[in-house]
Amino acid sequence: MKRDLQLAVGAAVATLVPGLVLWLVGAPSVPALLASLAVAVIVILALGRRWYRQVVARIEAQTAHLQSAIGIAATADIPVYWSGHAITPETLKLIQHLVDSLELRSVLELGSGISTLLLANDFRRRGEGRILSFDDDRRWAEQTMAKLRHEKLDGFAEVRTAPLIDVDAAGRRSKWYDLAALDKAARFDLVIVDGPPAWQGDSMARLPALYVLRQHLSNNGLLVLDDAARPGERAIAQQWQRDFPDLHFRMVQTGRGLFVAAVQKSTLDFLPE
Repeated sequence: MKRDLQLAVGAAVATLVPGLVLWLVGAPSVPALLASLAVAVIVILALGRRWYRQVVARIEAQTAHLQSAIGIAATADIPVYWSGHAITPETLKLIQHLVDSLELRSVLELGSGISTLLLANDFRRRGEGRILSFDDDRRWAEQTMAKLRHEKLDGFAEVRTAPLIDVDAAGRRSKWYDLAALDKAARFDLVIVDGPPAWQGDSMARLPALYVLRQHLSNNGLLVLDDAARPGERAIAQQWQRDFPDLHFRMVQTGRGLFVAAVQKSTLDFLPE
């Protein structure tokens, strides 16, 4: 309905404005009317084409989402439910591809949930690997840990509660995870940044991630930022690229966007352009 209204308003404006201008400068009424109609047709066609492209893009995105969800469900053997805030299936499939292709063994995750369960299940199938997940919501962390125990995956994953505290990074103060309990010598092949939730008011809430966790990346490590198509995350990505010239970056148009920071440039070869 909104798109229909936009087309109607666009057509009305395109019809009235050129004719009104021509009438004001003294042009005959018939040529003015014909000019208005011609402009209206052009505008309607242009808007219609743009609308069509947007519809096709949405259908393609929904198709990719469903195909990924079905593919994961067929291989995971774990009942999962994708809420509107959960990582998208297509993004998770790409992360699983990286874990498998690069033979990653240690994962640090900020924000627990579906990805925790399914990556732990992948490690169980492989027979090695572990994921450590931090969540600021104690009840959610306990629920995720309970699911891990129920699925007998707690040998491959652990969820800890990390309350949000004030952290200074890149000249600004943000509410971010208290990772004081994290071993300073710990190194991870993959860091997944899917929190804190930006909808709580700070669109750049995830900015501190790379500043705090750069030292915890292994020699072949990478950090991925989910929801990277949002304005706040785009600004974070730009800031990281300015402040970490030693790393290699790529934006991947999958799900709600995935921004990747890699220690080794060759890692990016496993990502779509």
